[in-house]
Amino acid sequence: MADRRRAGDAITLTGLTVYGYHGVFDFERREGQNFIVDVTLHTDTRAAAASDALIDTADYGTLAEDIAAIIAGEPLNLIETLAERIAEHCLTVAARATVTVHKPAAPVPVAFDDVSVTITRPASEAPAGWLPDTGPEAPGAGAETAGLQAVLGLGANLGQPLEALRAALSALDAHPDISVDAASTAFATKPVGGIDQPDFTNAVAIVTTELSPLQLLGVCQGIELAHGRTREIRWGPRTLDIDLIRCSRPGALDDAAAEITCETGQLVLPHPRAAERAFVLAPWAQLRPAATVTTASGTVPITTALTRADDGGGLRDTGEAIGP
Repeated sequence: MADRRRAGDAITLTGLTVYGYHGVFDFERREGQNFIVDVTLHTDTRAAAASDALIDTADYGTLAEDIAAIIAGEPLNLIETLAERIAEHCLTVAARATVTVHKPAAPVPVAFDDVSVTITRPASEAPAGWLPDTGPEAPGAGAETAGLQAVLGLGANLGQPLEALRAALSALDAHPDISVDAASTAFATKPVGGIDQPDFTNAVAIVTTELSPLQLLGVCQGIELAHGRTREIRWGPRTLDIDLIRCSRPGALDDAAAEITCETGQLVLPHPRAAERAFVLAPWAQLRPAATVTTASGTVPITTALTRADDGGGLRDTGEAIGP
């Protein structure tokens, strides 16, 4: 086989089209649709070029059949998960793989050409920059509990907001690597940002996950997309919004000093405005009244931050449950 320690060359398979039954909605799993997959194997082809023997390279014919079986197999909620499954298989024959899963018939209520997810996975490297150091000197090193806990903020003000929040929570809990631990009641809140729009319905959920923060963000954005979320106007109306507010190791969720921090073009943790927003703080405090948050004036109890929030006057607990 090719030397998988070197990955300067590439073998690309595009347009593999297979009928599958993936999606968060019942009709998607019942009726199915075509999924289109592009795969690039980053590998070293020099041994194959020298020997001219199939045994020294990735057999893309067999690989195509294997990928087709994954697409046609177990129904999954998200194309992010489907891409991950395909990438995991590709890493058995290549040092690194880039996988794009297209869902051209995704249930989006506006005109569009395609929806796709692209991921790149190495064979033996963990994604860098998302989890804190877990070496011998790191807090929690050697702990038996794996994974992360996260605070998620949910909101909507178009369509049927309460039902959208409930559906989002169900989709999160249905993911094989996410479990919903608790959810606040729904809060009616006035919109911020000066845009004329309907009032929001907001809530907070606590989840435990084996995913990295970036992977969890991808799942949340996939669920948003399935509910017709668009992003034309900042702070504008939306059918569904799911924000990552805080990520921590299990057992440290209430401690602002222990939360995972990162800042990239895709994700900023902790959420940069959450400690100023009553529509986040109030449902969060309902679930975790002992939590602390970091504000411009320092770390304070979440209840203190809530009293200081400028938008607190437009907040009302409806008492409506959105989940467990």
